[in-house]
Amino acid sequence: MTCPLRKYFALFLLCITSVFCLAQELPPPRAGNRPTIGLVLEGGGALGLAHIGVIQYLEEHRIPVSYIAGTSMGGLVGGTYATGRNAAEVRDVVKSINWDEVIGGQIPFDDLSYRRKQDAHDYPATIEFGLHKGVQFPAGFNNGQQVQLVLDKIALPYSQIKSFNDLPIPFACVATDLVAREKHVFRNGPLDLALRSTMSLPGFFTPVRSGDHIYVDGGLLDNIPIDVAKEMGADFILAIHLETERLKPNAELSSFAVLGEAISTMIAANEDASKPLADLLVIVPLQKYNAMDYNKDTDLIKAGYNAAAANADKLAALSVDEATWKQYLAEREARRRKAATPLFLEVTGVPPDIAHPLAEEMSGYAGKPVDYAMLDDDILELDGTGPYSSFNYSMVEKNGKQGLNLEAQPKPYSPPIVRPLILIDGSDYNNVLFSIGARITFLNFGGYRRELRNDVIFGSQYGVASEYYRPFTPTSDWFVAPRAGFNSAQFPLYNGNTLAALYRNRQVLGGLDLGYEFGRTGELRLGYEGGYRHLSAEIGAAFGGTELPTISGVTGDVRLQYTLNTLDKPVVPRKGEFIQFYTKYYNENLNAPHGFPLSELEIQNFFRINEQSSVFLNAYGGSSYGFKTGIPAFGLGGVTRFVAYGDNELLTDQYFLGQLGYIRTLKTLPPFLGSTIDFLGLFEVGKTYQLPPLVNVPHPPKPPYLPGDVVGAFIVNTIFGPVEIGGAVGNYSHAKFFFQIGRIF
Repeated sequence: MTCPLRKYFALFLLCITSVFCLAQELPPPRAGNRPTIGLVLEGGGALGLAHIGVIQYLEEHRIPVSYIAGTSMGGLVGGTYATGRNAAEVRDVVKSINWDEVIGGQIPFDDLSYRRKQDAHDYPATIEFGLHKGVQFPAGFNNGQQVQLVLDKIALPYSQIKSFNDLPIPFACVATDLVAREKHVFRNGPLDLALRSTMSLPGFFTPVRSGDHIYVDGGLLDNIPIDVAKEMGADFILAIHLETERLKPNAELSSFAVLGEAISTMIAANEDASKPLADLLVIVPLQKYNAMDYNKDTDLIKAGYNAAAANADKLAALSVDEATWKQYLAEREARRRKAATPLFLEVTGVPPDIAHPLAEEMSGYAGKPVDYAMLDDDILELDGTGPYSSFNYSMVEKNGKQGLNLEAQPKPYSPPIVRPLILIDGSDYNNVLFSIGARITFLNFGGYRRELRNDVIFGSQYGVASEYYRPFTPTSDWFVAPRAGFNSAQFPLYNGNTLAALYRNRQVLGGLDLGYEFGRTGELRLGYEGGYRHLSAEIGAAFGGTELPTISGVTGDVRLQYTLNTLDKPVVPRKGEFIQFYTKYYNENLNAPHGFPLSELEIQNFFRINEQSSVFLNAYGGSSYGFKTGIPAFGLGGVTRFVAYGDNELLTDQYFLGQLGYIRTLKTLPPFLGSTIDFLGLFEVGKTYQLPPLVNVPHPPKPPYLPGDVVGAFIVNTIFGPVEIGGAVGNYSHAKFFFQIGRIF
């Protein structure tokens, strides 16, 4: 080949390469020959919602944006705007978010599987940890699932773009790479990963892991990324600064407040270094607000709009005429994408034996446009089964077909998952009972949806119990559940109103159940259980002048049990219903002369009056249908039923109880401390029948004809479980102060 031919050939390759590059990366939307504007949005939690007001002002005054750079909440607002949405659509996205759920970090109770609802009720602490490699706690208070769903919806149409320059408005956001110990600028890759990374506040949200990187909030190193917008090619930098109140010298500081102010100081330092680089800095005065004021979105957006309006003279120079503005909008709209209809669905991130049944459950999303609301609900339900930290979804292409990829993120600290328990029963403050324990669960143990659940407890009560839950098939609602356990607890014995003796009730029990699970709300079980029971006196030698005996023997019964749970919360419900009914036939029991039936029913109904207040109406009842049971079947009194009476004071084989109550939320706690402080008012009345004598005494005490009481209490629902302090006044000279940590209802 001659030299001139080489030149022509090189020129030809250069042209082909240029055309290819242009096809891969489109130029930013411009407004005629005017300078390109780079909009820089600062991070600041809820304060970042003010950016929407600024964007609204820019649109109303025909000020085109060619580049966007943002950090944290500025990254979220900016990224949403960069996908082609206008200010009103960005505002709609923000208003559609349930910020209480997003910030709270807990999967809504309604989305938990039935067995996880049992866990949340029986073990009401919201903290959990794992034993995968020693004791491991989650890497953040909030796993970010609710945030991830919002980001996936925003990013789905752009799952396969090569660069964020291909968005309707070229975009970049900043995160902090903990491995490299430097800031990381996202300008390509999965958009949802970039947005999730830039707003992962350390200690609050779980860090984002990608390859060899661990990302947290970009505000730590570059909270107002003006340098990034300059590197993107912007001619004019319009930066939005969120002005907050400075710490006062006489401020009272907790350890959390000191940590927060220290982080704020570090962020302010990098902001001060960046702000002078802006061509125009719009300052939004937000001294009246804080980073958690998500419920004040309307006021924050208005503050942003007003701040932009205060700079009207300076911004006017950036405005374009109507024709140029329409051309800009048309270019931006032409770059906007819609999500393709997925022709298949795949699950990644978990082994095939887990991925295949998960994909089968979600297969209904193939062949039709994505229903975001339904997909969010189904993902939350999957997350509510327990093994997963979070899910995210995106579009993928295989064999020329578009499909939906659902990526599962297993909890890195499991198996097993441990839910701790603290129980303090101060129903009798002269005999306070204290126990600690845990529920240790191996999820997907031996196959999809199979689980081994173990309970251990030590203290005033001690014992161990295990159950293996095995569905017939990976997607079946039918299951079998063998179980076994040992338990030892105090058994108080009263003589009238006086605590006369404390027995120790020890029981070894095993059983096998066949059951059917009704989705997330209930189950039906039929099975046989049997074992050995031993009661012996620990404190008190006599009852009514009679020596206290030791009682022991074999127990065995066939049990049918149905449970329904539609409550909205596990600890202090505000609406919904709980029903539990069981009926048994004992073929063996201590001191019982022959077999006998036994049934008990519990119905709880909660009704929300308004955001702060609820009422509840509960009913309980149990009966042995006149048969002798040997050991009294039901022990009432304590802190949940007939509160003014002592624990186990009302021993009976038949009873009825009604409760009418009122709950009012007094204060909402920060998510890292708990949920709410509530007031509880309760009136209860019922009927108990003649006490069967536990021992052979000449004149056994008779129960009150119609026991009843009035209760008032305060409940602080902490991350370690609910703390209740209150008092109760009842009939037959009953009154007491009580407290407890543990289960309320």
